[in-house]
Amino acid sequence: MTALARLLSGEGPPVLQSCRFEGLGGQLYGRRAISQAFKTLAFGEAVVEFETGRLGVWLDARHAIVADLAEGGIQRIWLLGQTLVLSPHPAVSIPADPDLTQAFGEVRFDPSDHPELVPGDGARLLSAAADWPNAGLAAPRPVILRAVSFDHGAAALVRLEGETGVGTSRPVALNALVVVGHGGVERRLDEAGRTSALARPWAPRL
Repeated sequence: MTALARLLSGEGPPVLQSCRFEGLGGQLYGRRAISQAFKTLAFGEAVVEFETGRLGVWLDARHAIVADLAEGGIQRIWLLGQTLVLSPHPAVSIPADPDLTQAFGEVRFDPSDHPELVPGDGARLLSAAADWPNAGLAAPRPVILRAVSFDHGAAALVRLEGETGVGTSRPVALNALVVVGHGGVERRLDEAGRTSALARPWAPRL
């Protein structure tokens, strides 16, 4: 049984006290708060489940979970799903302009940054991450944050940066997951994260 499967069953492994959780439309820190967040959800049977030395990935029909693993524990968790529970912490908007990265919509990805990625899988992930149907963002700019190979394919945690594309367009970002394997390409968007991002106040542009 993988670390994430044990976590969801209530058996462990330990969530490190310094763990950061991103999902349900917001962020949490610490073992107790993260444990309470998981209790608000009902998970189904896993359709994709694997782990490497550094990363765990678990998907059912409604949720996708990605976790950084370290020393037998979980040090960071991304939960992608539709359930909106958390409210973003109060924040001050600062000038931001993704166009200053000169990304021009291309996927930002260097396979050499991901030691658990088998040569050849990088091209498959790059192609899958470049096309996000129904992402709900104008001019999406994908950034691959984590990428690993496993027995039957490869997976990448992606940060989609883009524009609202409605009225006075403003920058927004949300997480996503892509899994490529023999069965094709599986894509998951953090719908709760998108809802939360679109509801945030306008941020000034440089």
